[in-house]
Amino acid sequence: MSVDPITTYSPPKNLVELEAHLQDLSHYVSALEIIRNFAKNLGKTNHRQQVFNAKRAIIRPPIEYKDVLNLKLLTADDDSFTLLQGDIVNTDAAYFLGERITNTNFVIASSTCDIVPDRRQYAALLRIQPIMRSNPNVKQLIGELLKFESTQRMYLPPLSNDSSDVIGNALLFDGIIQIRLEDLLLATRLASLSLVGWRIFGSLVRTIMVRAGTDEVKIRTAI
Repeated sequence: MSVDPITTYSPPKNLVELEAHLQDLSHYVSALEIIRNFAKNLGKTNHRQQVFNAKRAIIRPPIEYKDVLNLKLLTADDDSFTLLQGDIVNTDAAYFLGERITNTNFVIASSTCDIVPDRRQYAALLRIQPIMRSNPNVKQLIGELLKFESTQRMYLPPLSNDSSDVIGNALLFDGIIQIRLEDLLLATRLASLSLVGWRIFGSLVRTIMVRAGTDEVKIRTAI
């Protein structure tokens, strides 16, 4: 059983101690190396794709609130949910740089607690780009995605509403999509991320949003 790192720390007494506590938490990047090493050890691209395409491997049918209640994983006093972070949805109500994006699937980037009805006005999405079998560079593209070498994209298997020509999908981290929460709650849910899929997704989001470079630490320390 893994141990929550927070439980190994005594409460910080000042800002200096607080920063020291946060060093290993807020900008932790070694999770990405773990993911890359795992993918590398799987061998050839075909085997990697089989592993990540397996049923419920990184995506699964949508997790329903009623099922969670029936399993007594939540009580009626806990926040109910319509959507979860990492859910794959389809909607024509999302915008990027003022332009409405249609005929596109998305992954919810906002935290689950922020997409509870009436909790926020807006939510963040990430686009999913289908990888077509007819693409002349499809083998190279799939191979790169399944190595997790780039933090610009994450591999996803074909989705339930994809055409037969779609061999996989690329989740794009370059470009945050906006949507009104009230519109997102009306979106069509296609899938939820599995636990390991959610962990991979979270590791990539954290690496992109709050990755700390050595030089940046020096700058903020000195200035």
